[in-house]
Amino acid sequence: MLRDRLLVSALLFISPLCFAQDPPPWPCADQVTSGVEPVRVSAGVSAAMAEKKVLPDTSDLKGTKANSTVVVRILIDKSGVVRCAEGVQGDPGLFQRSQDAAMQWHFKPYLLYGRPLNVATSREFVFKKNKVTAH
Repeated sequence: MLRDRLLVSALLFISPLCFAQDPPPWPCADQVTSGVEPVRVSAGVSAAMAEKKVLPDTSDLKGTKANSTVVVRILIDKSGVVRCAEGVQGDPGLFQRSQDAAMQWHFKPYLLYGRPLNVATSREFVFKKNKVTAH
């Protein structure tokens, strides 16, 4: 019984050390953070904060079968302006148009104890045939 407890305790202590990975650094984090890490917010929470949403341009994709989900990491400053967007997953051919669209989004400031914070989150752009949706 004691041995089982010790084993579980050891696994709980060691697992985060072995498997935890820091996310890759942001290419433009210095533009937003000024020495303070941005708060990570889930895509669902940030979607509720979005005031202006822009979808990627698909006018030149007519007749093609672009079926992909592109994930874009974004950094939002204290005023709700997107300062950086980086495609991290999906079809690399769709990264630039997804990043350009994400840069045009605007969010309500994220407040913690009444103070606005810089935010790190992500957006998903789903390309299906000639339509795009954002999640």
